[in-house]
Amino acid sequence: MDSSGNVFTFEDAEASNPPLFVALPDTDFRDYLHEIASFAESHPDVVASVEADQDRLALEKKQLREADKKISATPDFPHLKMGGNQTSASIPTLMTGRPRTPAFLVFILYMLRGFLGSVSDKQATCFMDESISLHSFLMDRHLRLPAETTMIENTNQISAATQELIFKRQIEDILEEGLDDFRELTIDSTGVVANSAWPTDGKTLIGLIERIYRVGRKLNRFGLVDFVEGHLPRWIGEMNTIEFEINLVGGKKGANRKRRNLYGKLLKKGGMAVNALQKEFAKKAQSIPVGNMLPSQIQQMDRIIGQLCNDLTDARRVLDYTCKRIFEAETLPAREKILSLSDGSAAYISKGEREPIIGYKPQLTRSLNGFVADLTVPQGNAADSAQFVPCIFDAIARTGVLAVLVSSDDGYSSKAGKEELEGIGIGIVSISGSKGKKITDPEEWDSEPYRKARNDRSAVESLMFTLKDGFEFGRLSRWGIDAVRSELTGKVLAYNFCRKIEIRKRQAEQLRLAG
Repeated sequence: MDSSGNVFTFEDAEASNPPLFVALPDTDFRDYLHEIASFAESHPDVVASVEADQDRLALEKKQLREADKKISATPDFPHLKMGGNQTSASIPTLMTGRPRTPAFLVFILYMLRGFLGSVSDKQATCFMDESISLHSFLMDRHLRLPAETTMIENTNQISAATQELIFKRQIEDILEEGLDDFRELTIDSTGVVANSAWPTDGKTLIGLIERIYRVGRKLNRFGLVDFVEGHLPRWIGEMNTIEFEINLVGGKKGANRKRRNLYGKLLKKGGMAVNALQKEFAKKAQSIPVGNMLPSQIQQMDRIIGQLCNDLTDARRVLDYTCKRIFEAETLPAREKILSLSDGSAAYISKGEREPIIGYKPQLTRSLNGFVADLTVPQGNAADSAQFVPCIFDAIARTGVLAVLVSSDDGYSSKAGKEELEGIGIGIVSISGSKGKKITDPEEWDSEPYRKARNDRSAVESLMFTLKDGFEFGRLSRWGIDAVRSELTGKVLAYNFCRKIEIRKRQAEQLRLAG
C-alpha cells in the first residue's frame, strides 16, 4: 500500500520492475552450443589433444625464446668454472606461466569458426559480440571470449591429428545413437573459391614485382640496407597504367594488335623491374649479418629471403610464358602457371558447365541420412576417378562399417576402381552416366537396386548446397593447402553436429507420431 492508500498487486510489481533475467531464445545456435559442449565433455581425449596442440606451440615459442636469450646473454669469463649441475644444451620444458585459453574453450572456438565460417571477419565478430546465447553459455562456464588475435592463433593451431580425432569420435557418436549406419555412401566433388583474386598474366606480374619491392624496402629491421628505390616506383605505376589500358581494348577494332603493343610495353617494363630487383637481391643476400642476429630473427630472415627468391623466380616465369602466349601463340597449361599471389596451392577448377574458379576441389562422401563420412581435399585439380577408391576406403576406415552400396556420377568412372570396391565386399557400386553404364553389367544396370542408387544420387547435391549456403563452404578465408584442409574440415564437423541435432529431432517426432 502506498501513501495514498492504493494497494499494489504482484502484477503491478512485475509491470514496474521487469524481471532481471530474460529467458534465452530457443534457437538452432543455442542447440549447437550445447551439442558441441556435450561432445567435449563426453570425449576428454579430444580436449586433451587440443591441449597437446597448445603445448606444442608453446614449447616451440619457448625454445626460440631460450635460444634468443642464450645468444644475447653476456658470455661467460674464460677459465671460470661454475658450480652446480648445469647443462649447456638442456631442452626447454613448459612451466607455470601466464594463464592461457582453456583447451575446452579452444575447441568451442574451433567449432564456432566451422559454424560461422570465421572468427575474425566483421560479420562473425558482430554475431559473437551480440549473441545472448553465446555469452550465457560462456558465463555459465566462467569463460569469456578472448581477443580476436588470440582466437585466430588458438584455432589455427588445431592439428590435423586432432581434427581427425574429433571426426572419428563424432562418427562413433552418430553410430551409437542410431542416427545413421553408414552402409550407403554417395560421393561427389565441388569447387570452392580460394582466398585470391582472379588472375591475369599482367596483374600477376605486377603483383609479384610490387611484393618484392615492398618486402625489399623493409630489410632495415634486420640491420640490412633496404632495396634502392631507383626507377621502380615509376615503372610500377606505368605498368599499372598499361594493364588498365589492356583491359579497355577488349571488343574494339584492332583489339589484338593494340593488346600486343600494350603487352610489349608491359613486358619490357616488367623485365627492367625484375632485373633491377634481382641485382638488389643479390647484393643483400651476400651481406646478411647472420652472426649478429638472434635465432628468432634468423628464422624470420630465412622466411623473407625464401619469399623474395621464390617471387623473383615466379616473376621470371610469368615474363617468359606471357611473352610466348602473346607473341608466339603458345598457351601454357593452367597447372604450370602462377594462378594466385596469396595461395600458391590453389588450382584452376573447371567442372562441367559451371563457371571456372581458382581454388580447390574437395571430395565429399555422404551417408544415407546426410552425414559427411569423409572429406578429402586433394592438391590441385585432381581427377575425380583417381579419388574414388581412396575416399571410400577413408570413409570405411573412419566409420568402421563396410558399406553395402556406393553411388557416384560418371566423373568417377573407373573399371579398376569399381572392381576394387566390389572386391572388398561392397555389393552395389553404382556409377551413373554413359561412362558408368559402359563398365556395368547390363543386368545390374537395369536392376531395381541400381536404378534406385542412380535416382538417389542427387541427394548429394542438397549436401553441397547446405554446406555452401549455411557454412560458407564455397569460399575460403585461409590460404595454403594445410590451412584450407583445416578450414574445410571445421565446416564439415560443424555441419555434422547440426545434422545430428536435426536427425535426432526428426526421429523424436516420428516416435511421437507413432505413439
